[in-house]
Formats: sequence, C-alpha cells, structure tokens
Amino acid sequence: MPGAPPHRAVASTLGNGSPHAAAAGLRTQQSLLFPELVKKIKPEQRLAVFEAGSALPETVEFFSQFRCRLHCASMFADPILESQSEGLDKNELAARLTAALRIPADTRFDICLFWDLPNYFDDRLLRAFDQAMRPYIRPGTRAHAFTLRTLETSLVNQRYGVEQAHMFRLRPSRHAQKRCYPKTQATLVNLLPSFDVNQGMLLPDGRLEVLLTANFETV
Repeated sequence: MPGAPPHRAVASTLGNGSPHAAAAGLRTQQSLLFPELVKKIKPEQRLAVFEAGSALPETVEFFSQFRCRLHCASMFADPILESQSEGLDKNELAARLTAALRIPADTRFDICLFWDLPNYFDDRLLRAFDQAMRPYIRPGTRAHAFTLRTLETSLVNQRYGVEQAHMFRLRPSRHAQKRCYPKTQATLVNLLPSFDVNQGMLLPDGRLEVLLTANFETV
C-alpha cells in the first residue's frame, strides 16, 4: 500500500553473525538474476527466507519491506565445514545438518539464499544438505546460488548481503578460508536434486549466478 510503513524483517541469527561490520573492504556486485527472484513478491505477502550466512544489516533492511521471517543459519562458520563427511552415511550427515540448521519444524521457505555455500560442501555433505533442507521447502520454493564455470575457478572468502534487488554488498569474511569443493552447474543439479536450475548468468570472474526452483517430481 502506498505510504504504508515498511514491515520488519525478523531475523533469527545463529552462530557468530553480527549486524556490525567494518567499512573496510566493502564492495558491491550487480545481479541480473536476483530481481527475478523477488519481483513477484507483493509487499503484503508473508515470506520465510533461508539465509545460509549471517544476518547482515543490508539483508535485514532489504527484506523489511516484506512481511518476512529471515532464518540466518551462519553455516559458513559451522564446524561441519571443517569435519565434512567424516565417514558418516547420508542419513547421519543429514541429521547432523538438521541439528546445526535449527529450523523450526513448521517452517516452509519461500526463498533460499545459498550463496556459494555448495562449493564448501563435499559431494556427500551436499547430498545430505539437500535431504536436511527438503522438509523445510515446498514445490515452487526458489533459491539463489553461485556455482563455477570450471573447477579451476577460485572462490573469494567473502560474505554476501542484499543491498537492493539488483545489487549485492560484499565484505571479507571474518573467518579463515575453508577448503573448497568447487561445483559446476551440472554437479550442483546432481547433488542438490530437490532443485532445478532455471536461469544462469556467467560472471566475469568465472562464477555462475544461478536461480533454482524446488521440484520434488524430479527427486
């Protein structure tokens, strides 16, 4: 409604995420695909949004224009990135991830912001992540992620925030760079079977920005 005050985005923050960050090192990155993710959202629509990282102030501010609950998992700081599979089977890994994610049981996410998290999971852990997330998504849930054009492309150790629909705010991570398990788009589709890739955009640094939609019929 024109002239109505913005809604408050309620962020549930896990781990060591902080809304305060030093200005040094802040950069922006234009997105041509993220507007497609949010353009059909109506201001009065109730949303549940999964944020793989921490609750950065610009992301909270952006989603405050909607009736939104923002669940920030802080997975980039979770010890599971150090231990990875540890010889556990997929069900054991999924249970461990479910405990780490701490998502309320009745949650069904409309939007998932995976960023480049899949590139920090080995193959078995990413399959387990798909299994752990599935109870909290629905057919039609949309997601955003970064994959790599080739396995030789390197990843920058950074955090992502949504400044505007077409602009991300990037800042250096406060944690040491974790070991990477690079994923091409084809690998991501294979290891994250609850989602289909709908659109992809090659970025100058060799990453691919992709939009995904949950499709349980393919699982």
